[in-house]
Amino acid sequence: MNIRSRLVPPVFGTWTNSTERPSRVNIGTSGILVERLPLPSGPPDIIGPMSARKRRWSRRPSWAPATPPVEPRRPPRLLTVEDAYLSEVATGRLATVHHLDQWFRGAVYDADDTLVPSSQKVLGNPRGKRVAADPERVARRDDAEQLTGTWLYGGTWASVYGHFLVETLTTLWPTLEQRPVGLVFHSSFGRHRRADWQDRLLELAGWGDLPVHVVDRARPARADRLVVPGRSVSLHAWAHPEARDVWQRVAAGFRDLDGPERVHVSRTALNAARRANGHRRPIRTSAEEDRALDEVLAGHGFEIVAPESLTIDEQLRTVAGARVIAGLSGSGLHQSAFMAPGGRVVEIGDGRSADEPVAMQVAIDAALGHERSFVPGGTGPAGLERTLRRLGL
Repeated sequence: MNIRSRLVPPVFGTWTNSTERPSRVNIGTSGILVERLPLPSGPPDIIGPMSARKRRWSRRPSWAPATPPVEPRRPPRLLTVEDAYLSEVATGRLATVHHLDQWFRGAVYDADDTLVPSSQKVLGNPRGKRVAADPERVARRDDAEQLTGTWLYGGTWASVYGHFLVETLTTLWPTLEQRPVGLVFHSSFGRHRRADWQDRLLELAGWGDLPVHVVDRARPARADRLVVPGRSVSLHAWAHPEARDVWQRVAAGFRDLDGPERVHVSRTALNAARRANGHRRPIRTSAEEDRALDEVLAGHGFEIVAPESLTIDEQLRTVAGARVIAGLSGSGLHQSAFMAPGGRVVEIGDGRSADEPVAMQVAIDAALGHERSFVPGGTGPAGLERTLRRLGL
């Protein structure tokens, strides 16, 4: 048998290169595990406890049904917790040289101060940087904010549009016989903001009349009674039907309006503003690439949309009735969640995701039953023209 050694992070035990456990494990002096693994006979198909579907993305233009990047776990369930305690948010660094180098805390505990696992954030991306580190038990703080009555737990309150769309809204999937008195969330890694667009999305999802409380780093909370939904989305892994139903509920009132059939979610104006203001993160396409993309897609009948310049209602009016949506990889394209099921999505790779699509985008499209086509980053205008023609666009 061929044997090889490789280094893996301690504690986490993620078997990324073999379906078998190691034949021998030693603790090295450096504090990391040294594995003796049989060479795999086929492609890897295990990532931790999740079964990841490994794909080779064809560079030949075609439409294909979207399938979740990771085999979904069981559907989310509802749990009612009496005398619930919501721990304060905390984050920190892990003592590791590997990419997974941060931890975070913030979860629900029952009357016995025991962790409610379904309240934890589910991260599905093996390339992610953070891991949940909520202790099994906590000691309650005396200064916890008291929430009287029955509250609905909404998971993570995200301040960024894409994460609010896929994490915050989708945890509010239950239809309850008894209306809760409010919504309570944990802030995303300790930071939170509240804006009109978030309130409007909550309203369209059916929760706009309720007060919102966000637990952050400063102070925990306790609720007389807390309804805890399981997460309907695992980031970059899957989206359950419950998530799809929330997105469709938000878009329902805009579907019969006279919107375009083809929409391109453009990043041209946004990137121009970022260049002018010195954006803290790298901009993943050049100004020339942005303009060329707009021109090619406009020539194929796509309406060019800059979502950051529109209200939530204007965005929904534009995308809800579309049959085809195109755009660069990223959260703007996540608005395919608001299309009617069975639409078509053209994802165009950028500097971050040039060779394969964003896993969260694939998960959204799979939940909606969309067909997809991925155009590798760096494809020039002539190549994009050929691709669109071959796709029948």
